[in-house]
Parts: sequence; structure tokens; C-alpha cells
Amino acid sequence: MYIKCKTDIGKSRELNEDYVITLISNNYSFIAVADGMGGHNAGEVASSIAATTVREFVFNNFYNYEDKEELIRDAMVLANKKVFEKSQKLQNLKGMGTTLTCCLLIKDRAYVGHVGDSRAYLINEIGITKLTEDHSYVQQLVKNGTITETEAENHPQKNLITRAVGVEENVIVDTFFIDINPNDIILICSDGLTSYLTKEEIYQIVTEKKEDAVEDLIDLANSRGGFDNISVVIARKEDGR
Repeated sequence: MYIKCKTDIGKSRELNEDYVITLISNNYSFIAVADGMGGHNAGEVASSIAATTVREFVFNNFYNYEDKEELIRDAMVLANKKVFEKSQKLQNLKGMGTTLTCCLLIKDRAYVGHVGDSRAYLINEIGITKLTEDHSYVQQLVKNGTITETEAENHPQKNLITRAVGVEENVIVDTFFIDINPNDIILICSDGLTSYLTKEEIYQIVTEKKEDAVEDLIDLANSRGGFDNISVVIARKEDGR
């Protein structure tokens, strides 16, 4: 598995509240993006706790779970518990939370876990497919037919999320798996990227540069404003492995 990642503070923020992780083993790879939110440095705290918790849980428990979807779900539920408990201990951290989107890659299968509006995409010769559904107010409007997908891209409340890790004591985690083929690419990103690039633009750049597209994607988002932190992880399944 070829993997590259980067997180960037962007052009306007004083703090990077995104957190990116990669974990590469002989038998699997694990990638994740967390986009924190909260006052002061609370978002940074939430994203780092959530991301490092899921990485540690997967590393320590990978061989204990036959059902890898359950592994991902339990890791993210634990991350929610840790972020929430931390927020209850310190006044300046109350209400903090984070998105969390992760992917466990094993041979010909990718297991995805998702909470919030960071996204996972599958990119291959067929095209680009958004694997995750945003847990956001605007996505709910799209689902009930109030607005179109095109209108959603520029909606003033497009960053209002309806589900996050750590905000409440319990969280619902979306999990699923897909089959992947040689040279298939999984891309996970925070909304700092998708606020500035269409999925067609992402597809064009990634198709050309593969995992090396990480820098170009972030540079383009920054050139268009970069008003948010920007994080991208790209994993490409090796040909023949």
C-alpha cells in the first residue's frame, strides 16, 4: 500500500485543529482524518485525542476482532468516550468535538468508519465515488429534496454538522466495507479541501499524480482562499498485492 498524507493550517487560521494519522503494518494499513471544533485550543485537543485513540485501539486489537467493522466501530466509540470525558474535566474544553473518518485497508477490502463531514472517496479508472455521507444540516436538506447538491456546495450553513465525536456521551458511527482492486485509491480529507475543490477536480489531480497529489490538492485549496485547515490522506493499493 502506498500512502501519503499532509495537514496544513491554511491561510487564515491561527491554529491547526486537524489531525491526520497513518498506521502501516505487514498485514494492514490504517488511515484517518479528524477535524476538531471548539473554543480556544479545544478543537485541537479533541482531534488529537480521537485520532490517537483509534490508532492505538486498532494497533492493539487488530487480531482480536474477526469482524473488522466491529473493530472500527469500537475504536471510534472509545474515541468518543475519551473526548467527552476530557471535555467534562476542564471548563475551557466543554463542548469540544471532532469529525473522524478512518479506513482500515486489508488485502482486497477497505473498512470505513465515519462521523461528521470529513469525507472518504474511492478513485479509480471508473471515476470518483464519495463513500461517506456528511452528517450535516445541508446534507439533510439535500436528502429531503429541499435543495440540490449544487446548491449545497455554496449553502451558508454547509459547515454545520449534526454529528461529531465527543460532543455527547454516546455517538452513532457509520461503518461499512468495500472491495478494492489494484491501483484503487482511497482519499480521506477534511472539509478544508472539499470547500474549495469539486470532486471532479480532485479526481483529475489524483488520477494524474496518484498519492503524490496530496501537495497539489492542498496548494490549490490554499490558492482559492484557504480559510480552513486542510488535511488529505491518500492510500493506493499496490498492483499485484
